[in-house]
Amino acid sequence: MRAMSVEASQMLSASLEEVETAKTKNIIEMAFDFTAMMWLFAKGSPPKIHRKLETAFAELGSIREQKDYDLMHADFCGWFTQSIDRAQKKKQRESGAAIRKSSYGQAAKVIDIAAKVYVYYCALPSRETAQVLLPLLHGAVDNQIVKHLIRKFPDAGVKSKQLEDIDRSKYEQLQSLVRREIREDFNSEIVPVQYDDTWFRRLNRTPAS
Repeated sequence: MRAMSVEASQMLSASLEEVETAKTKNIIEMAFDFTAMMWLFAKGSPPKIHRKLETAFAELGSIREQKDYDLMHADFCGWFTQSIDRAQKKKQRESGAAIRKSSYGQAAKVIDIAAKVYVYYCALPSRETAQVLLPLLHGAVDNQIVKHLIRKFPDAGVKSKQLEDIDRSKYEQLQSLVRREIREDFNSEIVPVQYDDTWFRRLNRTPAS
């Protein structure tokens, strides 16, 4: 059997690289669609968000500690709140209302769900790395989970019930409440992404669905 030429070998390598790149892009696009938030953002926003998620997730292979994951997460959310406008309704456009930037809570939900899909569901960037990352991921909170946490912990003083009103400090407070409930009600046997999976279905799905 003739040895593979250098050119053919390079083409195969490039093809495999293209396959992995396409896989990553497809997962990120599907994960963003899974957030059901596309309609909230201005036209043309999804491609920008996809590219930023790709950049952020490229760092995951080197992350081993909570502080490093939190830094990557905060960088994404900071970029999002500066770069992604909220969509305007027709009446708002016609009235000349000022365009508003997305909130930290909305940005966090995007990356939290995308990271859950990428790491927890798809075991990427590798199965071994995903196991390291799993406990570091934040729990995605939607409006229903926020309301649940407020009812569960009235002493916490959280009053904002909508993601559009959640800034960074409120978001971090909500994440601490997620971990508090995991300790108190789940005996610390699950991690935040499993918590949000569970509570999302409890609060947003009928028993038969």
